[in-house]
Amino acid sequence: MGNVVSEAFLKFFIRNARLKDNNHQAVMVKGLDHLRDQRTLHLIGHVLYIALYISLTASSIIFYNSANLTALSYAGWIIFACGVVVLVSSSQTRRRSYRMRETFIQSGLYAYVRHPEFLGHMLIIVSLIFMAQHPISVAIGSVLLSLLCIEIVEEEKKNIEKFGDAYKDYMRKVPRINPLAGIYQEHT
Repeated sequence: MGNVVSEAFLKFFIRNARLKDNNHQAVMVKGLDHLRDQRTLHLIGHVLYIALYISLTASSIIFYNSANLTALSYAGWIIFACGVVVLVSSSQTRRRSYRMRETFIQSGLYAYVRHPEFLGHMLIIVSLIFMAQHPISVAIGSVLLSLLCIEIVEEEKKNIEKFGDAYKDYMRKVPRINPLAGIYQEHT
């Protein structure tokens, strides 16, 4: 999933990596053409996302409870546990659905939020920020959260293309990443 996030960022960068020549014509920056290859984007995106995630984890360990806000640190651990549960549960649901050859997943946590795996990663990122309580962790975490938000939008575009009206109907029924709204909508 993280590789897809960074892939979206790289696509955005490549699309906008243009210079103006003397006649103010847009000219592609030399050397970026080869990045249009999907495999290359996938690999670079994966490496970038992993590097950021490792950096956040390391900064959370190095700067653990740096502001001495113990309650915030405990809240971070609780959010971390919730994030892991959401991530593992949604991954299991996705694997089970692929084995059953479902067109797209609407069971398990996917019945309450459209992107539970992204939600799990977001919870883990926020928890690491809470545990560290340091500006470096906030900066890295903010970049990761921004990349995840961009990727959610990109994934929804792909899903609309792939599944059409069925996915649009699913979008109307199930919120993007707000599980409380999803639970409320499920019971009304």
